Amino acid sequence: MDYLDFIASITERGQIKKFIESDAGVEQQEGKLYSVFAAWWQLHAPDLGELPKTKKVMELRGEFLHSFVDSLEPVGLLDRFKVAGVVASWWDEVKYELRTLSESDFGGLVDSWVDTIRDALEEDDDTQKNQTKFDPLNHKLVVRLMPEYLEEIADAEARIAELEQLKVAFEGGEEAQEGEASEEESEAVNFAKELETRLKSLKGSIKEPKKEIKDLRKNSPLLNAAKIAELEATVEPMEAEIAEIEKQLEPYKEIKKQLNEAKGILRRLKKEVEKRLSAKRAALTDEDCQGLVLAIFKDGLTAELERYVTAHRQQVIVAVEIWWDKYRVTLQDIETERDAAAKQLSKFLSGLGYA
Repeated sequence: MDYLDFIASITERGQIKKFIESDAGVEQQEGKLYSVFAAWWQLHAPDLGELPKTKKVMELRGEFLHSFVDSLEPVGLLDRFKVAGVVASWWDEVKYELRTLSESDFGGLVDSWVDTIRDALEEDDDTQKNQTKFDPLNHKLVVRLMPEYLEEIADAEARIAELEQLKVAFEGGEEAQEGEASEEESEAVNFAKELETRLKSLKGSIKEPKKEIKDLRKNSPLLNAAKIAELEATVEPMEAEIAEIEKQLEPYKEIKKQLNEAKGILRRLKKEVEKRLSAKRAALTDEDCQGLVLAIFKDGLTAELERYVTAHRQQVIVAVEIWWDKYRVTLQDIETERDAAAKQLSKFLSGLGYA
């Protein structure tokens, strides 16, 4: 009887996932499935384009379901039920949009998406507090129509994250920045706050002495020279410490200034979404709307197919990992260990006089 074994390059369980995901055969088979899908879409997308005229939504569903299964099942990666599940899941997601499309046209569907986004922008947090909050920036129309705008948003958020890290690092002090302080110590000590507290205390402490010096200099400074010198001797070290602390806090103040500016930019960008979206929509022709809607539908169906393919790949990985857990120790290894243990036991028994 022939036996199979894991290849020698796999020495631990954690390598299995990466090996399967990068396997040429897996990539080739998945690539073939996506190629067949692309050909199927090119053939059947025009049927969606005719939906405002035919208005046969349910008939189109049946046609899509059967043709999709007939095209993708022979590839062999997903079985008939999973292939059908791809279309069924996608159709359930877009069925109301398809009805809107059949009752109006592509421009009407785009306008309905714009209205949905506007409604979400007008709702406040209290309105959505008891339901999952919808982020209009994640709407498929915005993602497809305004990628450059979303890139600006991402850049602004990245800048804020960078500055917040710098702020936290400063607040943790030099030890935290060098990785020498524990997490608990970093959270317990706020270096910037300590400096600001000390600065406030020092400025409060010199307020009265400086006022007194001013008054003494105004009224008979020669007679009060000794007192003035005494007060100045008290104030000068504190003023020097104030100057030093202010110098230390300069980078922190600059970080906070830039952070406030970055947050302001992000707020401004988010307020512009409706204005920019309206401008984009106004520039679309009927032909543009059709191309845009079909591209969005294809994105959705592609994402659904990818979800099923990823789930299938994960099932394969889990199955191989289970085999590893069960069979990574071969029968020969077990027998060798058993024989070694038996010899050791025999020695012990002989030493005890039992053999």
